[in-house]
Amino acid sequence: MCDLRCLTSMLIVAALGTGLALAQLPNASRDDRILPGRLGLPATNTRSSEPFVTRIYKTDENDQILKKQPRGYPFTITEDYELGENEKAQVHKGVDITSRPAPNEPARPMDFKAGVYGVVVRAGGGDWGTISVQLRDGSVIQYLHTTASHVKVGDVVAPDTLLGVTGRTGARDIHLHIQARDKHGEFISPDLAFKVGQRKPSTPIKPEQDAGADFDPDQSVGVQPNVKARKVLPKVELPSKWVVEVIGGGGKVDEVLGEFPTYRDASYCSVRWSGDHPDDLRLTREREVAASKGGAPLPR
Repeated sequence: MCDLRCLTSMLIVAALGTGLALAQLPNASRDDRILPGRLGLPATNTRSSEPFVTRIYKTDENDQILKKQPRGYPFTITEDYELGENEKAQVHKGVDITSRPAPNEPARPMDFKAGVYGVVVRAGGGDWGTISVQLRDGSVIQYLHTTASHVKVGDVVAPDTLLGVTGRTGARDIHLHIQARDKHGEFISPDLAFKVGQRKPSTPIKPEQDAGADFDPDQSVGVQPNVKARKVLPKVELPSKWVVEVIGGGGKVDEVLGEFPTYRDASYCSVRWSGDHPDDLRLTREREVAASKGGAPLPR
C-alpha cells in the first residue's frame, strides 16, 4: 500500500498511460496536493495541467520552443502522436491552475496566496513573472506567469500570505504555473514540495545560493518524452524505477512510500519522511528495480 505522504507527490497516472488511479488511505481527510482553494483562489478553479505529462509545443525555425505559444498549444497527449512541422514534445514539469472568478467566466488576473511557510527569494519579474519561495529543507517553489508581486525578497511568508497576482507573463493565457526544485537545482514534484511547506520552520530559513534563479519552465527535465523518430508515445519509457520502503524489525518492509523515476527523487522522499517522523526509529531504503515492460513506473 502506498503511503499518503508520498502519494501526494504523485500525479494523475492515467495521463501517462498506466491506467492506474491516484490512491489514498481510507482515513485520509483531505487532498494534500496543490489546489486552488489552498492558494486563496476560488475553489471552482481547476488543475488544468499536471506535472510530468507529455505535451506538444510549437517551435521556431531553430527547433527552440516559443516562449509564447500560439492558440491551441501546448497540449497534452494521451495517445500516440505524430509530430508535425515546428512541433516538439516536452515533459511538463509543473501544475497549472486556472484563474477564473467564477465558472464559465473569462480568466482574469487574481490575487493568490503562498500556501506554504517559507522565505521569498525572488519577487517577480523576468521572462515568466516568477515569484519564488524557499522552504525549510532548501527546496524552492516557483509561481510563474504573475503580473504583480505583493512581497519582496527576504519576506517571511505563511500559507495565508498574499503572494502575488496571476497573469500571462511569458504565456498565452492567464493562469498560474507552479513548479519546484530541490536545493541542488533539480526539478521535483511540486506537490511533494508543497507538502514540505505545510510545516512551519522551527528556525529562520537561510536562503541557499542561487535560490532565486529564474528557471526556464520549458527546459528539459530528468524525465524525457518517449519519442521514436517523429512518433511520440504518451507513456514515459524508463529502464528502471526506484522504490522507497520503510524497514521494520527483522528487515521486513512495513510500508512502501512510493515509486520514483530517479534516485534523487527517491532520496528526497526518504529525507522528507525521516524529517516528518523524528521519533520513528525505523529506516527508509531506496531500492532500484526494473521498470515493467507493460508501462511506465509511477511518476514522482
